[in-house]
Amino acid sequence: MHVENLLEDESLCLRLLWADGPLLRREISGVTATDLEDPARFVRPGEVVLSGLVWWTPEDGQARAERFVAALKTAGAAVLLAGEETHGSVPADLVEACGRHGVPVAAVPVHIMFRAITDTVYLRQWGELSRHHALPGNVRARLSRLVAQGAGPDLILATALAHLDRSTAYVLTSAGRTVAATEGATTVTAHEAVALMGEGTGVTVPVEADAVSPYGRWHLHLPGPDDAPPRMLHEIAAILGRCQESRARHRAAEHQVADELGALLAGAGAGAGNDPGRGTAAVEGALRRCGLSAEGPYGVVVA
Repeated sequence: MHVENLLEDESLCLRLLWADGPLLRREISGVTATDLEDPARFVRPGEVVLSGLVWWTPEDGQARAERFVAALKTAGAAVLLAGEETHGSVPADLVEACGRHGVPVAAVPVHIMFRAITDTVYLRQWGELSRHHALPGNVRARLSRLVAQGAGPDLILATALAHLDRSTAYVLTSAGRTVAATEGATTVTAHEAVALMGEGTGVTVPVEADAVSPYGRWHLHLPGPDDAPPRMLHEIAAILGRCQESRARHRAAEHQVADELGALLAGAGAGAGNDPGRGTAAVEGALRRCGLSAEGPYGVVVA
């Protein structure tokens, strides 16, 4: 799927604001939604970036837009899809920054959910690759939607194997922790899980995922070596990899916005200079990015 294919989908009502012709023919590799002011660490080359623009403010909009778009350019984003709900329209500062850095940008109307865009991209990708897969088409489509919606490994595993009778499967870490298991699977200790993977009992397929430590890396394990075709297991492992990467990015993003809030609170508004209102606005913005209410009340815990 290419950028121009996504923009031409009439059901999404996307409105192109700036693009250079050749950039529209760039192939899309995936989708990332972010409202971080510096999202470079969480965007991979070729991805569609969805943003509600919560990070943008009129007071220093040009500088914020410049930092955000420069990060997208560095990361190799294919296109920015900016939501109109937060500010009523896409700020001109952002469109101008996209033009300077060569990042296509389109507006997402208020009535279009980001999930609809994500589903469109992944369903198109699964459809184009269907002839190379062993999983049934309806199962692939369902799994793609679940990954886009942030489903956990338990639901991914259950859905992937639901069409196979009595298949038992586990998702295990390298250290033996059970991340997920099919319904009715026997509980295994960490020691037993490591032994199962090490002794070659059954079949174990590694789950490839970026930004995951060797100790936290997942493995798909089936005690019955003939319970599923090898190609199907590799497909399921690839989907689990997308699931783990999504969870890792989400955790990293949560940590970043929490750190930003902590820095503001520890600084007691020092960055606001002679304008206490600006410092208060910065803290309120950081609270919203953490998914918290600006009004409180809060309990403070010091560890």
